[in-house]
Amino acid sequence: MTKTQKLRDKQIRQALTNACEQIKATHYGFAYLTHTIDLKNEAKSLNISCYFEDDIAYNDTEAHFSQLVDIINAELSKISLPVAAKQIAFLVD
Repeated sequence: MTKTQKLRDKQIRQALTNACEQIKATHYGFAYLTHTIDLKNEAKSLNISCYFEDDIAYNDTEAHFSQLVDIINAELSKISLPVAAKQIAFLVD
């Protein structure tokens, strides 16, 4: 991994950490999020998985998934990395 890629990876991880903390503060039952990315093709390869503690938390938040996508997009837009809603999965841990 080049120095530029390491820096970019750090930016992405920080943006997603910020998004995760915001979601935890506003959505009961949200556990964590993870991501995979190929730094050579960021915009197309980024995939984010958002995990909820249980089915109840997942179902309570299901109507608010667009809000979660907006929070994630807001943080990623700060580092000029767009993400489509289809690149974000919502799962139960």
